[in-house]
Amino acid sequence: VSFALNIKPLTTTGTIGAVTSTATVTTATASAPPVMTYAQLESLINKWSLELEDQEKHFLHQATQVNAWDRTLIENGEKITSLHREVEKVKLDQKRLDQELDFILSQQKELEDLLTPLEESVKEQSGTIYLQHADEERERTYKLAENIDAQLKRMAQDLKDIIEHLNTSGGPADTSDPLQQICKILNAHMDSLQWIDQNSALLQRKVEEVTKVCESRRKEQERSFRITFD
Repeated sequence: VSFALNIKPLTTTGTIGAVTSTATVTTATASAPPVMTYAQLESLINKWSLELEDQEKHFLHQATQVNAWDRTLIENGEKITSLHREVEKVKLDQKRLDQELDFILSQQKELEDLLTPLEESVKEQSGTIYLQHADEERERTYKLAENIDAQLKRMAQDLKDIIEHLNTSGGPADTSDPLQQICKILNAHMDSLQWIDQNSALLQRKVEEVTKVCESRRKEQERSFRITFD
């Protein structure tokens, strides 16, 4: 079965000469009309249909990828929000820890001020052994004060030793006695150090946990995007 696309022949007409002259009409020869068979038309339609199906599949694939990326971005946004809250909690804990450290430094300064008259009193007392022992305690106390920030655990143990010695060497309880005042300060100092030691360990664990979560989520996000684009 065949069909022809009808094209009208091109006709050219011209008038030459005067009004009384005879009109001459020239007709151009029409070219042969192009012929397309039904099979060719059907082949073109099938080809276009296949191309349209391919474009539709490609569009659906791209839409699926965009939806996956959108879900990934939403999930990561929620994770970042949660992580931000954890970081804020850690900052608050760090602020409280700094305040406790400032309190310890003020207590240490007060302790040093109380040690000065005590040293003068010890120098006036007789007894070589007692003086030698007091000098050792004084040296240990000053060394403890210099290393307080870097050696909290060691200072806690040393403070226990100082408290025990002062309790055994001192007389009856007297609130005006420098030894009793030092004992009170050392006890408060010890409690603060123990609290800081516990909270420092807790804060360190929280920081490590937050760091691990950040690293894990960063790797997960990189892997997700790498798989998507590959």
